[in-house]
Amino acid sequence: MGVLDWILLVIRWGHAVAAVAWVGGGIFYLLVLRPAMRRTELSAEANRNVGVEFRGLVNTAIAVLLLTGVILSVARLTEDSITIAYVAVLVVKIVLALYMFYVVRFLRPTTYTDEDRAATGWWGKVRAGLTSAGAVLIIGLIVIGLADVLTFLFEDSLRQ
Repeated sequence: MGVLDWILLVIRWGHAVAAVAWVGGGIFYLLVLRPAMRRTELSAEANRNVGVEFRGLVNTAIAVLLLTGVILSVARLTEDSITIAYVAVLVVKIVLALYMFYVVRFLRPTTYTDEDRAATGWWGKVRAGLTSAGAVLIIGLIVIGLADVLTFLFEDSLRQ
């Protein structure tokens, strides 16, 4: 294993840690923290502070994921054994990840909570559902699953 391989290993590790921090944080937020905050009478300021701190984690994760994702994609796509199936799955993964980044960065710029998002009409309800914290979490889980599919496809192409 050469120096470049070790560098790519560290980059891959950073990419995985950022993804796990964001998605794991989202799971904790939605399944543990938000229900607990609803049952206790925390002040609006305390709720806002939780959102600000989680937003900091998410923004850091987005920056790390973008930087490492570009590097890892270029490194992998320059391999001779890459297949059309690999590229197709990678494109789906990138599109879903960019959608998540867009939702969090531009559609939900101040908080991570859903309480302030009253939807009216069927389109408003669909939009609210597709941009909710739960939807972002589900898409994040799909993206992590697609990473495993990419690993399988790459390893399978090496065996052939």
